[in-house]
Amino acid sequence: MPNRSTRALIAAATAATVTVTAAAAVVANQGPTSVKKITGTNEQAPGLAWSLDAAEYLGRPFADFSDPRGGSSYMSGTPGFILAADTLVTIVGIPTDRYVLDEAVMIGVDPENGSVRWRAPAADLEQCSAQPIDGKIYCYAQADGHAIVTYDLKSGTSERRSVEEYIFGLTTTADTLYIIEGSPEDGEVRVHSGGFDDVSANWTQSFDVSGGWEEVYQSGVLTVNDGVGLVRMGISMAQFDADSGNLLWGSGESCVSSATLESGGVVVQSNSGCGSGNTETEQALRGPDGKVLATSQSAEVQRPVFDHVTDADAPILLGDSAYHRTTGERLWTNPDLVARQSGTVTAVVGNTAYLSDTASSHAVGIDVRSGRQLWRTDGDESLTPLTAGGGLLVGSGVVEGSEALMAVDIGTGEMVWTAPFAAIDADPETFRSGRAMTPYDNGWILSSDRRLIGLTPL
Repeated sequence: MPNRSTRALIAAATAATVTVTAAAAVVANQGPTSVKKITGTNEQAPGLAWSLDAAEYLGRPFADFSDPRGGSSYMSGTPGFILAADTLVTIVGIPTDRYVLDEAVMIGVDPENGSVRWRAPAADLEQCSAQPIDGKIYCYAQADGHAIVTYDLKSGTSERRSVEEYIFGLTTTADTLYIIEGSPEDGEVRVHSGGFDDVSANWTQSFDVSGGWEEVYQSGVLTVNDGVGLVRMGISMAQFDADSGNLLWGSGESCVSSATLESGGVVVQSNSGCGSGNTETEQALRGPDGKVLATSQSAEVQRPVFDHVTDADAPILLGDSAYHRTTGERLWTNPDLVARQSGTVTAVVGNTAYLSDTASSHAVGIDVRSGRQLWRTDGDESLTPLTAGGGLLVGSGVVEGSEALMAVDIGTGEMVWTAPFAAIDADPETFRSGRAMTPYDNGWILSSDRRLIGLTPL
């Protein structure tokens, strides 16, 4: 990688290049005119409204869907999509042993019927942000040099602007682009705030963080939420003011094993001993000003698979206790939140935490405001959460020996409906690898690596 002074000279001598590519207008796989009942399901279960197969669409037998947030390069391969402006955006490509997708294209899908509205090249994308700015998805690419790439959600028209910075992360808010660049192995890390035409229009700030490239590609290295930003890599982190770039708190000599930026700009942080193999020794809740609001000596970290908090004042869970999000006051303690040195919270929906303990084969619902147990179910029908909507927590699990979609009433723990994957498609490989799901209208959209489907009430 060229050093910064060399790159600056190159940038000064060469004007930035902006390329505009119009997407090919492709309408295919029109959805059916009626919703099909899924065999063996009850009246509450949705039916199959439409289906889009990656291999059939691309005309290649091993094509897969891939989450745009992981790009089409080294972080690709996990099913997923971005749903914004009534358009579902995903990447289709062919997996290779080089950890990149061949023939990768970004497609815009009508979530109502599964038809493909547009497609555009996506061969060298490293990462995209889920939050659009002015109706466009922002990504970065690094094939021949580095570039910021945008996709118009309605038309698929793509713009590409070459940049001098060595980008390795990107995120957006509703009106601002943030990039992180430099050489993390050498501790040369800078964050820029700006837009498509000038990534540094607002500010540029250096942070004392470092990590290996493998750590950069395995974590959410840059996040911004509610006016606060977080840089996270290796065992270091930096919390900063998103409007000015000013440092709020940096890890320094501390060893941070995990850190997440939550609603309200608060950071949940776990520290560990700095030796290899050491586990968490302390957890901390930091306010949007970087100051510690609460600490816990619990080694059990809660890592919910799905977290959809609707209450801005919802408590933060550290170990077996809940803490006030803005004051740090400990509100309650419940031993059900931990089991065998790990947290049991697998989902938070509204004011209810879904606790799953697979070893004892039961699930528990806890009111996060009071810590009170709302319900408890016994049996082996616990689910891996995927999404929530309409009072239901939806996920996947095993029902009567078969993999299935499952919907649980989050208020009562009652199983509302199940839908075996084998009843949706007889090929056991169709939904075997990876799943992503979201509510849409009064139904659901589900993606595996091979298939996208729309589910709608009958």
